[in-house]
Formats: sequence, C-alpha cells, structure tokens
Amino acid sequence: MYRELPVAAQTAYAELFEMVQAHETTRTPAALSGKVLWKTIKGRRYAYWAFKEIDGRKREYYLGPDGPAITAIEEARARGVPSLAAIARQAASALAQGCAPVPPKHFRIVKRFADYQFFRAGGLLVGTHAFAAMGNQLGVAWEGNTRTLDLDFAHRGAGGNVEVALPADLRIDAHDALASLQMGYLPALGGPKGLASQYVSEREPDLRIDFITPMRRKAELLAMPDLGIVPAPRKFLDYLFESPGQAVLIDRADACLVNLPDPARYGLHKLIVAAERGPRHAKYRKDIAQAVCLIDWHLQRAPGALIDAWQVLSARGAGWVKRARQSLGAAPAEASEIVERFKTMIKSK
Repeated sequence: MYRELPVAAQTAYAELFEMVQAHETTRTPAALSGKVLWKTIKGRRYAYWAFKEIDGRKREYYLGPDGPAITAIEEARARGVPSLAAIARQAASALAQGCAPVPPKHFRIVKRFADYQFFRAGGLLVGTHAFAAMGNQLGVAWEGNTRTLDLDFAHRGAGGNVEVALPADLRIDAHDALASLQMGYLPALGGPKGLASQYVSEREPDLRIDFITPMRRKAELLAMPDLGIVPAPRKFLDYLFESPGQAVLIDRADACLVNLPDPARYGLHKLIVAAERGPRHAKYRKDIAQAVCLIDWHLQRAPGALIDAWQVLSARGAGWVKRARQSLGAAPAEASEIVERFKTMIKSK
C-alpha cells in the first residue's frame, strides 16, 4: 500500500519540520514585511511600524519613543532572516530526496490561511491533502493517485471539548484571505451573517474549498465571525480534534506548518466516512483505500497507536463500530491480509 522513503528523504523532512517550527515560534521583526517609520511630535521622535496587509491595505502601528527597543528592531531588520532562505533550500532538498510536494496552487491557498493564523487558531487541514502530508510525516510514499481538486479545512469552534483561546481583537477572515490571492474564488454555499462554508474558483470550477466543523445536536450552520466562515456541520468529525499534531506541506522552494489529525485516528475515521457516504459516492473507494494505507502502516510501525485509536472509536458506540467494519468488508481484495490482521488485533483487545 506504500513504499518507504529513503533515509535521506526522511532526514530532510525531519530537518525541514524543525526549521519551519522554529521559525514559527521565534519570529522576529526581521520576518515582517514593512519598515520603521519615524514621526516627530513636540520635538520627540516616535517609531511606527508601517506595512501592507496581505490584502494590500496600508497600516501603521505605534512602537514607542526613540530608544534601545527601537534600535534592536532596526538591527534585527538589518540582519535579515537567513532562516527563510534556509527553509527554501531545505524544502527543495526534501523534494529532491523523494518527499511529495503539494500542487503549487493548493500550496498558495494553504500558506495564505497559515499567514492569516487559521492554524494557530485551532484549524485542521483534512481531506486528501492531509493524507498526502501524512505520507511525508510517516516517511512513506503512498501508492496510487492521491491528487484532488478539493481543499478541506476543519475548525471545532467554541463549545467542544477542545477550546481555542483567541485574543479579543483577533479576526481571521477566510474570505479576505481567499480574495487576497486573486484566484477568482467566490462563495458557493452561504450561511448566516453573509459568511460561507464553501468557495469555488470561477476560473477552475472543480477547484473547491470546504470549511467543516463537528456536528452539534442540531445540524445547523454555526457562524464563526472571528474566523470569517460558517463551516458546514459533519458527523463524526469531533473524533479527529482530540489529539491533533503538526506537519509541514512542501512546495518547490517553501514549506508551511499546518495542523493535522492523528494519523491512526484519521485512518479509522475514513472507514466511518466511507460507510456514511455509501458505495455510490465518488469518494467511497478512495476513503477506504486511504484508511487501509494508514492501517497497514500502523500495523507494522505503531500498533499501539492504532489500538488506542480503535478503543476510543469503539467507545463511541455500536454505530461507529458497525460503520468501520462495513467499510473493512468493502476493502479491495489485495488488502485482505491487512484487513484480517487488523480484525485479529482488535478482536483480542
């Protein structure tokens, strides 16, 4: 179901992940676009940070009076950000060694959401792009076609077991993020307060972006104005939000830190989703194939994580177990040995 990446590729990915993670957690003024602007008021000099927003709007923020703190900012700007160039080189190296890239247009979209702090606010990348990113994360290349024209983003919002703490003045506007890309994205499915749960490119109608969230007691759209979206509710999605992790998406000369579901849970969740969609759905076979790939990897490399994920799933009720077993029964014939090993494992637990 997959082939192992060379050690050099796994090492290159691990180094890239550390570099991107460090860059995100140790941002300095050198990483910001803009410059220090001076204003003289009543004989004293005051510094402002002048820059353009991602969407092109000019902004200024007050920094403080002339002094050591402002000098430190200007010195950091003068030194530059060698880590950005190093990340670009490392991303190119990881791809050269065999890691899988994200299609350029898709990478631009995900990177823009990262720039708009969507993932820092608790968002998850799900769907086939998450599955592809897990391949690099787990050190393997998936067999078969993992390309897709859809981009799927999930957010739990308030009221779940996982809460996201946001500053009171933080607004993460997904609509503005997409508009700033100038790729022709328009809201396709609307909701309350003029927000949308789905966007489609007028230039490429098959290229779609969906925002989803775990279903509450009522299957109604829940507006998230602080995120600029109204994600569509989906059953069973809360299972993915309880133990998320991080990974990097790789472009030809860039990389982007994203939040991903736990791979073991993601594989089992695909079984549930496939059964819920049914055999007539276009993604039914792909869901089961991705589930089997992740089950296969965990059986060989991390069976304990798979057992834990199954025990949490089975504790959700007989309906969850029934759906998972139903999809396992529809797995392709070449995966029969994997399925039997998995059934034997969970039967003994």
